[in-house]
Amino acid sequence: MQYLLEKNNITLTDLEKSTWLSYQQLWNIKHWKTTKISFDTIWRLIEAFKCTPNDLFEIKKYSF
Repeated sequence: MQYLLEKNNITLTDLEKSTWLSYQQLWNIKHWKTTKISFDTIWRLIEAFKCTPNDLFEIKKYSF
């Protein structure tokens, strides 16, 4: 999400106002502190960034 914020020259405060998501929720997403995300939240971020879902997610492989 950091990349999208910089690319669109948007702050978390701006994003909070345009998505109606809480600052804390956005901060947690930005800093990888969230473990789940609703489809509504994904949709709001897609609309705000004018991007695709693929732009929002990064796949990480974990070794067990």
